[in-house]
Amino acid sequence: MGSVAALAVAGCSGGSGTSTPSPTDGMTEAGTMGEQMTDNGMMESTTVTVRIENVAPSDVYGADSHTGGAVWVTPGAYAVHSNGNPIYTDGESASIGLEALAEAGPPTGFDGEPGLVDELSGMTDNVAHSGAYSPENTVADPNDPMGEVPGAAPIAPGGAFEFDVQATPGQKLSFASMFVPSNDIFFAPGADGITLWPEDGEPTSGDVTDSVHLWDAGTEPNGQPGQGPDQAPAQERPDQGDDEGGVVRRLSNVDDGYSYPDVSDVIQVTLTPHDSMEDGESMNDDGS
Repeated sequence: MGSVAALAVAGCSGGSGTSTPSPTDGMTEAGTMGEQMTDNGMMESTTVTVRIENVAPSDVYGADSHTGGAVWVTPGAYAVHSNGNPIYTDGESASIGLEALAEAGPPTGFDGEPGLVDELSGMTDNVAHSGAYSPENTVADPNDPMGEVPGAAPIAPGGAFEFDVQATPGQKLSFASMFVPSNDIFFAPGADGITLWPEDGEPTSGDVTDSVHLWDAGTEPNGQPGQGPDQAPAQERPDQGDDEGGVVRRLSNVDDGYSYPDVSDVIQVTLTPHDSMEDGESMNDDGS
């Protein structure tokens, strides 16, 4: 299964003509709504560590599935934003960058096409900064399907990504990772994103998994998870499979006849805010 898995996640680890950006690649200078000022007139901000952990059992599907029964979570793209979730619009067609992530895993896109990280970096009216959480952000993966710990893509049960973002009052977080095995299913928050720092409160801390859902990108017809040649990690090409020509929908609203676990049974997403600082103080290379 090793060679098949390598094909499926080549884009996640920088293969097939793509590159894996650092978590701060694509950062922009967009402002935020409801800026909160300190006594000296500077906007207050804080660094938040985002942890996405694969908590799924190893036997969600049968042992004959493409992943041996497990669910894998690919590297993904994230954005800190002020308005709605910039990754998708419910009921509208997926972007080419989201299609690549949902069908094959890479946040950097199909070869020769813009990836989701590229698309997010251009949304300066809404997105304050964006980037990718990549194999180098893997902090644990004891059941690593690629045979290398750490630094593999995607993460198997027991693995986790961690990355830092900077937040100011009123800002939100959105991200997307592929649900493997599937044709085009991905994890993402709802239409509003996850509140990082309420305008009238303290930075959000703790488990925010309830804000994350499974979504169908509508770009490729669904098949039985873990079966068939057109799914990661079995497909030979990232864009293999028929074009569905559909729209992004919450998976719970899609009646495809197949079984999917609850999000909370697969991933746990937690936010850990750190000491606040005044805007104008720069983040380190790792986003902190």
